[in-house]
Amino acid sequence: MKKATRTLLQGLLLTCLSAGALAASMDASNQEGINAGRAADGTTSANPNSYFENYSADAPQRALYGDPTQTSTNIDVKGQTELSESDLGQTARESYVNNPADTLSYDSDMMKYSDEIRENANAITGVNGSQCVAQELNKTTYTTHRCEMANNLTQACTRKATIVTTGSRETYSTKLVLNAGSVTGKRMSDGWVQYDVTVPESGTVSSGTWELLYPRSSSWHGDRLDYSFQVMGKTVRTKINNSGTFSITSQQVEAGQVISMRIRYNTDGHYDEGREGMIQLITKGWIVLRITLPMEAVRDTVVPTLQWTSSCPADMGDAVKMSEVCSDPGGTRSVTVGGKAYSLYSDCWGYTTQWNIFEDDTNTCQAYINDPNCSEGTRTCTQKIGNLCVYSKLTYQCAHTVKSTGYICGSEFYCSDGSCSAMQAGQNQNFEAAVSQLAALAAAGKDFAGMDPNSVTAFTGKAMACRKSAAGFSNCCKSGGWGQDVGLAHCNTEEKEIGTGKEKKLVVKVGSYCSKKVLGVCLQKKEGYCVFDSKLARIVQEQGRRDQLGISFGSGESPDCRGIKVAELQGIKFDHIDFSDFYDDLNSNIKLPDQDALNQRITSDIRNSLKSGD
Repeated sequence: MKKATRTLLQGLLLTCLSAGALAASMDASNQEGINAGRAADGTTSANPNSYFENYSADAPQRALYGDPTQTSTNIDVKGQTELSESDLGQTARESYVNNPADTLSYDSDMMKYSDEIRENANAITGVNGSQCVAQELNKTTYTTHRCEMANNLTQACTRKATIVTTGSRETYSTKLVLNAGSVTGKRMSDGWVQYDVTVPESGTVSSGTWELLYPRSSSWHGDRLDYSFQVMGKTVRTKINNSGTFSITSQQVEAGQVISMRIRYNTDGHYDEGREGMIQLITKGWIVLRITLPMEAVRDTVVPTLQWTSSCPADMGDAVKMSEVCSDPGGTRSVTVGGKAYSLYSDCWGYTTQWNIFEDDTNTCQAYINDPNCSEGTRTCTQKIGNLCVYSKLTYQCAHTVKSTGYICGSEFYCSDGSCSAMQAGQNQNFEAAVSQLAALAAAGKDFAGMDPNSVTAFTGKAMACRKSAAGFSNCCKSGGWGQDVGLAHCNTEEKEIGTGKEKKLVVKVGSYCSKKVLGVCLQKKEGYCVFDSKLARIVQEQGRRDQLGISFGSGESPDCRGIKVAELQGIKFDHIDFSDFYDDLNSNIKLPDQDALNQRITSDIRNSLKSGD
């Protein structure tokens, strides 16, 4: 037998053995399940401890569930509270707010050029055998930019009503006394008088005693005549000053139930006369008919009340209450305690309140976010509320690519347009940055010119404030829309000036503060700003004074927008300042010379030079 055939047969045999073993294992498992089902015999008794680690039948969450008749629970409120107050909930919210997802753009030049390199790998390395191959050369440099971005932070809180009870329902021993003398009798036929006694409380009565007494003479048993009385289906005939056992089956009586007692004086036919005399004697208390029955009664001290539970943390700081709506409509609801239902009515069983904890639309990073050639570098949180970051400083790194064409001949590259030398220098000759630095120094020089350097300052701003975050009120601190948003029409002149300054990138936000508070609740916030006359002033103040020199702008309630002193200006490193926001203004004001005039001037200079050389 050939070796290949032997190997194939061995493989098939192993496969069959494996399949047989698998089938045997499945049959055994199947039989095990059948045997377990038969052994159960229709009943099962699971032990949770054998399935779950750290199982507890008395977990704290058990308090959220009463019984199958319970219709009121605050489990959703507890969930919201855990999200806002527990360590796990705080971690989840912090992660969501403070750590935005990273983005990777396939539209960036770097990704595109990487694909080009991959697609032209053979040409670049000369694998295809061509002597010289036309090729495009790309040179990428990077610039770093600084920006700021705020995150709005809101909190939806709930207030939920649940029915809670105090007191209890308990059984206690007492007596039900049916006393004819305690009520007014009603005349019936055949000499009977009926006394209707109202049961004062509910309970279960059982056999007791009866008494027909004549208190004025306890030893007198009357003449030959006697009395008959009927109570609860029992008839007793006896003479005066006697008592006995009153035997009945145990039965339930309810509060307000009427039990009738009838009594007659057996007078050999003169029933009417005997009835009138007996009524008078019972009314005066000279004759007492009394039935005393032991009773097991239920004492109910349960009092239902509404309890409101809030999911918000106890301290919301200067959060502004924006709105509150009824999220759980009103009506009558019940809870069952000791088998008895207790009902209460509420106009609303739950409210949802929207709180504005932090509102700010500052975002000077959007241009870099939208640019596929820019990526986020660092993120530093500059303002937190609790553990949540609401204001950050960011740096972005942006790629700038210069292209040149040439030829690859073997291992050498030959530039075809003469631009390769600038690319090989390895430096980014940023004309805009250099001119911006000179413009900033020139602007400062104008402020200092002819003045005492110890008393004069440059790039002075103006402190302003705007209203924001108030229920039913349009935000007058918006960064845009001042020419279109009709909701901003009621904002004052100062607020409009701040809004215009934001659109032109002339402002620095200093901070916010509560400007109107009632009973500990903030009803309106304000934001304080420093507004400058130019972008250069704002950039130097923000990145030079604040970020490099560490000189604060004060507080939102009292902004410090003073100018920069000469000594302070000397300490600012202008080459570390990002003037990107100024580039648009710079480029729009650059006036390039007329090409024809430039050519004529060059020609004239050449001619003059040649003449002078004769």
